[in-house]
Amino acid sequence: MRNISFDNPYWLLLAVPLLLGVLIPFCIAIRRENRSKSTVASLVIHLLIVALVGLGVSGTVITTVMTKTEIYVVADVSYSANRNLDEVDGYIAKIKEELPKNTELGVVCFGADYVLHTPLGGEITPVSSAEVDDTATDIASALQYAGTLFGEDTLKRVILITDGCETVSEDASRMISAIEGLAAADVAVDAIYLDSNIADGVTEAQVSGVDFTGMTYLNHETTADVLLQSNTDTRAIVSLYKNGEKLTDRATELSMGFNVLNFALPTELAGSFDYEVRVNVENDTSGHNNSYSFTQTVSADISVLLVTGKAADVGAAERLLGERASIDVMFLTKSRKELSALVAEYEGSENVNISSDPFNVPCSVEELCGYDEIIISSTDIRDINNVSAFIGSVETVVSQYGKSLVTVGDIKIQNKTDETLESLESMLPVKFGNSAQDPKLYAIVIDTSRSMFTASRLAVAKQAAIHLLNILNDEDEVIVVAFAGDISIIQSSTKAVNRQDIAKKINDMQPTQGTSIAGGMKAALDMLVEYDNDVKEVMLISDGMNYTAEIVEIDGEKKNATQLAEYMAAKDISVSTMNPYNQDSIGVNTMTGIAAAGGGTYYYIKDEKSLENIIFSDVADDLTESVINEPSLVEIAIPKDDVMSGIAYLPKIGGYVHSKAKVSATTPLTVGYTKPSGVSVQVPLYSYWKYGNGTVASFTSEISGAWADGWQGDMGQLFLCNMIDENIPEEKIDRPYSVNVGYDGIYANVEIIPAVLDPFATVDITVTMPDGSLLTEQLSFDTSSYFLRFEVPTLGKYGISLSYNSEVGTFGSEESFNICYSPEYNAFASFDPSTLHAAIRHRGTVSGGEVPDISGDERDVATYRLTFTVPFMIAAVVLYVLDIIIRKIKWRDIKGLFRRAAAK
Repeated sequence: MRNISFDNPYWLLLAVPLLLGVLIPFCIAIRRENRSKSTVASLVIHLLIVALVGLGVSGTVITTVMTKTEIYVVADVSYSANRNLDEVDGYIAKIKEELPKNTELGVVCFGADYVLHTPLGGEITPVSSAEVDDTATDIASALQYAGTLFGEDTLKRVILITDGCETVSEDASRMISAIEGLAAADVAVDAIYLDSNIADGVTEAQVSGVDFTGMTYLNHETTADVLLQSNTDTRAIVSLYKNGEKLTDRATELSMGFNVLNFALPTELAGSFDYEVRVNVENDTSGHNNSYSFTQTVSADISVLLVTGKAADVGAAERLLGERASIDVMFLTKSRKELSALVAEYEGSENVNISSDPFNVPCSVEELCGYDEIIISSTDIRDINNVSAFIGSVETVVSQYGKSLVTVGDIKIQNKTDETLESLESMLPVKFGNSAQDPKLYAIVIDTSRSMFTASRLAVAKQAAIHLLNILNDEDEVIVVAFAGDISIIQSSTKAVNRQDIAKKINDMQPTQGTSIAGGMKAALDMLVEYDNDVKEVMLISDGMNYTAEIVEIDGEKKNATQLAEYMAAKDISVSTMNPYNQDSIGVNTMTGIAAAGGGTYYYIKDEKSLENIIFSDVADDLTESVINEPSLVEIAIPKDDVMSGIAYLPKIGGYVHSKAKVSATTPLTVGYTKPSGVSVQVPLYSYWKYGNGTVASFTSEISGAWADGWQGDMGQLFLCNMIDENIPEEKIDRPYSVNVGYDGIYANVEIIPAVLDPFATVDITVTMPDGSLLTEQLSFDTSSYFLRFEVPTLGKYGISLSYNSEVGTFGSEESFNICYSPEYNAFASFDPSTLHAAIRHRGTVSGGEVPDISGDERDVATYRLTFTVPFMIAAVVLYVLDIIIRKIKWRDIKGLFRRAAAK
């Protein structure tokens, strides 16, 4: 297409006066009779000069536009689109038919890679003949390649024919970037959507995945949960192979959608075993994804950490675990003689290792990850050095790494206010302590005589009274009586929830002259009988040094303090005594005698350090009835629970720690407990629950000693064995980091997440490929994890050897993963044109079966602009010279010149 234009069109008017200047003189001066060929030729030349000058000074320009078009069809021939290849050929044929003039067509085919299948203007051949790797779809790379094929000064168009689904989901953003890059290069992009979803009337089934335990324990029941997918209701045969040999065939009816089939995996032999699941369905159209391979390792090693305060627990644990387990024992005893005896007993044992430094219990996550099960039995764990770190690390290895925690017997956390124990208590499936008992009426009777001023006895008595307030339930009623020579009612009956006000009154007490123990007890008795609480108790806090006549009158009889205590016991009011610091025999005899007569307990406080231990253990257990020391019937609450396997009945238990099961806990065993009101309730004997990835269980009795004497027979011992077995974790993990492996169809991604972040740690990896070749790398760090991305060349089994090197130490592990198929072969992948619409947007069109309009394109691609000012002026000068020659030389002279030239 050509266009003529003028840069200075007004200068065309110059031709008018010039034209008149030529014609008028000619018409006046040249008559008809003297006109000659020379004059006519001169006139014509002058007219041409006028025209050239006018066109030249006006800036005459001729513009030429070229409109050649190049179209490349970028065709998807990957596996997901292979059922549509005839449709693709049809689209290409129709595009070729509709090509406008001066347009050429080329074809690029792609899958995992791409190829120029038909050069521009070449002969079109079926796309099925393209030599392309169809195991994946990489749209972005194919588009980028097509963009490099266009020539200069042409109209450029790409028509993408695809289902729009990249094998690597992250590549969807790459496809958008590729289309944006083409648009920036002035390449028009349209798309035709291929519907690659399963067609109606086609039968398709596949193994979509297998959920299994990567590393388990010898003789530990595990299953492979096979996820099967079908597009219709059909019958299938599912087979399980182990190391290439068929273990079993399972006939099953698959329903449309997802189906789960369970296979028990044999674990009677230790080692690493390769499994394969295959599904066979008649008329299945695809042979891909019909099998799934995985590897399971069975370990013969079980590692247990036993933290205990009883030497007998070591032998009990050894009997329950047998020779299959290695037991590290932390025996928390302050008696070096007792520890030495235990060490000597197990010297040379292959299974039991007694720590010579028992209080330095392993307290880091890295150390505790080496144990499969942690047992805390009959001990006060606050004796552990760095107990806070220990509890925090136990919480981590249980919740994150699937370890098991089992508490046995009295672990001294009931009635405690120690914040250190709160996180441990939150992990347990039971709440220790008798929080469900009926409100009691509790009288604290305090000696404020002058003798109590000696050795700070009164100060200790006040502390003891305030500690007693703290262990009472909020609904309990409290009375406080002070006695010396006179009796003072410090606090009449009020709820213990008002403990702050009561404590202030206790702290304000001052010593006075005289001592009347019986008088103080009588004042408490007079208030106690006014109430009908089922439980009434008295705590007498005194040094027992009584210097006043010890006689009070009750029901017409005179009684001393000991007789009065006996009278109160007969009224179901128990009397206990607490002696602060006084070792004088008179005082000791007085206080022990009163406690014995009153049916209570005598407590001696030898120093301030022992005060809390006495209050929050012995006194608290007696006061709240949190430790029950009497034979009790055991009830099987959940007979079908796994822990009850093989158990028909259980004998009485000798004692237990009172507790209450938490809402989400499972409680297979309970014990009948009768409240003081006579009401019987069932309290937990054995409870457990899932805690994160792991399990926490509590057996509220003991595995050795008097409480467990009746459980040394068949049924009791069987239960304890079951209890230990059922709490062995599902999966064996002995490394302080998590390993996550992902596969996107082209690349594998290995991520290592350490339990405790150490930014200076390094992780080395060696990957063994299916062909035996090795890849050795150091993982990169990205603020919270270590990662490696590497290309997966073939399907098969990949072995991973990891070495995690930190300040704590070096930890290694062997992992493996199987790549069974590319996501490209997933027949149940969902395809829709939304991705194509999002990528192309306003730049072009997306059709579901129609060829885009390619009839014409008015865009200026190659423009040529010719300016004639200079050529026209040169031509005018030449004509002017020619005019002079014509006018000066006669016509005959010109002819004579030609004759002479011919004669020569």
